[in-house]
Amino acid sequence: MKKKLLSICLTSVIGASVLFSTFSSSAVFANEELDQKIEKKKEEISTLQQREEEMKELVEKLDAKVEETNAKIKDREKDVAKTKDEVKALEEKIADVKKKIEARYKMLEKRARSIQQSGNGVTTYIDVLLGAESFGDFVDRTVTLAKIVDADKSILDQQKEDIKTLEDSQAQLNDKLAKIQTELKEIEGLKEELTYQINDKKSMLAAAKQQQDSANADLVDLENQKSIWLDKEKEKQQKAEAQKQIAKETTKEKESSSEKSSEGKTTSTTSTASAASTTAVKEEKADTTPATPVSKQGSGAIETAISTGSSIVGNSPYKWGGGRTSADIKNRLFDCSAFVHWAYASAGVNLGWSTSELVNQGRAVSASEMKRGDLVFFDTYKTNGHVGIYLGNGTFLNDNSSHGVSIDSMSNSYWKSHFSGVVRRVVE
Repeated sequence: MKKKLLSICLTSVIGASVLFSTFSSSAVFANEELDQKIEKKKEEISTLQQREEEMKELVEKLDAKVEETNAKIKDREKDVAKTKDEVKALEEKIADVKKKIEARYKMLEKRARSIQQSGNGVTTYIDVLLGAESFGDFVDRTVTLAKIVDADKSILDQQKEDIKTLEDSQAQLNDKLAKIQTELKEIEGLKEELTYQINDKKSMLAAAKQQQDSANADLVDLENQKSIWLDKEKEKQQKAEAQKQIAKETTKEKESSSEKSSEGKTTSTTSTASAASTTAVKEEKADTTPATPVSKQGSGAIETAISTGSSIVGNSPYKWGGGRTSADIKNRLFDCSAFVHWAYASAGVNLGWSTSELVNQGRAVSASEMKRGDLVFFDTYKTNGHVGIYLGNGTFLNDNSSHGVSIDSMSNSYWKSHFSGVVRRVVE
């Protein structure tokens, strides 16, 4: 519908262009100014459309990563379920072995009491043999005791074997439980990564749509202004032609008077157009940002930037694409790079607005040498797609799509897996 409306407006502009030859110089100037604005807006829309295509490609990649992460989560959940079943089986096995060991202990204790205890005194195996009433009784007692000793030895050997099995099973159980903990932690990390990926995708799509809608609305407004301007100019030309016709039919004195009147109107029109041009120029937004980013020295600048950025932790939701043109400074709405720019700007340090600018500013330092105030980069939706300010002790200040402005740990599973060691020192 918007494209159709734009097409109709553009056709009206072209159809009316034949009248320009009769317009005054000031009117032509005003028309050219409107045309320049329209052309500039069309170029902006074209750039946004190109960016939208790039975002679509990024979204497709993010969709693939989301599916991949979901698949990993399902695999890990299956592994956890399998390990839990193994743990349950081991626990049942351990309980069974414990029962067998306990039963044997009770049997040995009962047997020892029946053989070794007689009356009020304690009788040994030797006493049993010496208490035989005849040689035959002695032989019987010897055979019986030998069987008992062999049986006891077998029981004791089985006890040792079961105890060894129990110890091995306990160790295996501990390993399985540790594995479950590791897998659960990995699942939590994957779910957190999935959250970042989904939020990034939603932010990108929302930003692309918002920018496109805004630019298209601006273009329609400009086209409407052009159409209104053309109607007014037509009306002016028609009035001028009517005045000329009247002037030809009147006396020379009236004709002279009419000419003077016409000159006055022309002067008025020129003044009006000039004033409109001056107002339009003033309405153009000037970019007060210095062309060449600079870096100031001293820890004071670093601490000021960190203090400013930390003041809105938890109170600034993320805004994708909130760079130079779309960051809402008044309401503290940025993307990651605009946030870094804003924080350091408060300390008089002028940095770029995008990660592609920031990653080339200052000087590179190794991850092992990074210190408070350095910029740390992460490979999120693209290489060096996210940036934050390092605080020390493994933490950094940043504006991300999941939590907005926050302080995060670089050892967090998501950030750790996306940090490739890119660090820039922008303040010495």
